[in-house]
This record gives sequence, structure tokens and C-alpha cells, in this order.
Amino acid sequence: MEYQPLTLAIADDHTLFRKGVLEILKAYEEISLIADAANGAELIEKIEGDLPDVVMLDLEMPEMDGIATSRYLISKFPDVKILIVSMYGEESLVEQLLEEGVHGYLLKSAEPDELRDALQTLKSGKSYYSHEIRNNMFY
Repeated sequence: MEYQPLTLAIADDHTLFRKGVLEILKAYEEISLIADAANGAELIEKIEGDLPDVVMLDLEMPEMDGIATSRYLISKFPDVKILIVSMYGEESLVEQLLEEGVHGYLLKSAEPDELRDALQTLKSGKSYYSHEIRNNMFY
């Protein structure tokens, strides 16, 4: 797979997880981080003047969670792709998020290469869902 350059912003209230992802992403030269935040409100404030290609959001965060942040971004910046990253993979939750308009859903148990694949898939204009979710929902 040829990797496209992409810009990324991340919001997750678990600092250790967020910083760990940032360290992993440093190995992927095509990915440029433009913002990281502890919640959706902080993220929106940081990116409004410089929109990323993809926003990676945790579902549960204080102040502004992933669903509220997704709704805001979809309504105001429809070209920004949204990847939800969560521990929860219930089919009904994923279906709700699909209806809300998110572009992808990745479980936090994913391998780093799957995160890279998810980001590249969203950048190319397609949707991406974790292997476990695809197996449960679509088969």
C-alpha cells in the first residue's frame, strides 16, 4: 500500500493512551499531528483555524464526548473524517455512530498497523471498522 500524507488531530482524556498513540505515530512519516487534546471542546478550539484530514476521538471524555464532538465536526466541517477509537464495540453503538455520520470505528485493542490502515482508508474517502466489528456486524 502506498501511504498518502495526512494530517491528524487526536482527542482522548486518557493521557497515557493519547501520548502512547502519538509515539507510535512518529514511526509513520506520512502522518502529521496538528493537535492533541483531552476532550472535544479543547480539540475544536485547537483545530478550527487549521483543519486536519482526520480527527481521532475517544467516545467517553469529560466536557465534550466523542459523539457530541462528532456531531459538531460533521455539521461544521463535513470534509474532516472522523475515526472513533474506543474500548466498546457493541453493534448498536457502532450502528448509532454510523447513522451520526462518523467515518470509522477502531477498537483500542487494535495493533498499530491497523490504526495506520484505518487512517489511510479514511484519507482515501472510504469507511473503516475494526476487524472484530466487521466480523460481528457484516457477517
